[in-house]
Amino acid sequence: MLFSRFASAIALTFATSAAFAGPIQTLYDGNGDPSRQGWSVEGSGTQVAHEGMTEFSTVNDPGGRTSQMYLFKYDTKATNYIASLRLQVLSSSYNNLDAALTFSPFGDRVLSSYTRANTFMIANGKVLWGDEASSVSLDTSAFHDYQIRYDGSQLSLYIDATFADIASGAATAALSRAVSAPDVITSMGHLVWGDATNDPAYNSHYIVDSVSFQDLDAADVPEPSTFLLMGLGGAGLLLRRRRDVHVG
Repeated sequence: MLFSRFASAIALTFATSAAFAGPIQTLYDGNGDPSRQGWSVEGSGTQVAHEGMTEFSTVNDPGGRTSQMYLFKYDTKATNYIASLRLQVLSSSYNNLDAALTFSPFGDRVLSSYTRANTFMIANGKVLWGDEASSVSLDTSAFHDYQIRYDGSQLSLYIDATFADIASGAATAALSRAVSAPDVITSMGHLVWGDATNDPAYNSHYIVDSVSFQDLDAADVPEPSTFLLMGLGGAGLLLRRRRDVHVG
């Protein structure tokens, strides 16, 4: 009987630990070139490093002489996660063909119709879906935390929420929709931000403070020695309880 209770205590320990998400990670700390911190780069633009943050810009001349797009991509290897991009918009324009300043969980080389529908655009004074289906007004000229919550079937955008509130469902999404099956060129789990258009006269200019990430399926599992100590502690409590019952 005692062994059965001890085994149950160990099983509960493992089950409890597995219920927790992984730790919040900093994927980009805002200092300098993101490629030095594990991000791949597509296109070109301008970076200006400041203390603790970096300014990014692209230029697409109306005459087409200069044509830039500037995307940063990170393979999270996750399908159920929260990602947060903290930035300030200095200017951001878009058209009905390409997104300018984007934030997406899909790492396409080009914006397919599927990816555009599940991409967020951060523009002057508002945040909207890439297909422009709906938007929310916001002073984007101030720093905000733009947070994606993606679980493989639902994609939501939060603004200035906490990771804990988003994970628990306590935070209210600014934009949210069900995600349909992706097309063949979509790379799920590839977090992307930056300027996705090189169309003439559509530019982005913004400052990034940080990018953070939490895998909601990656439990922060204790070391085996920690499990042993927890299990021994549980066994000790059971022995004490049994002794107290006999004494009574």
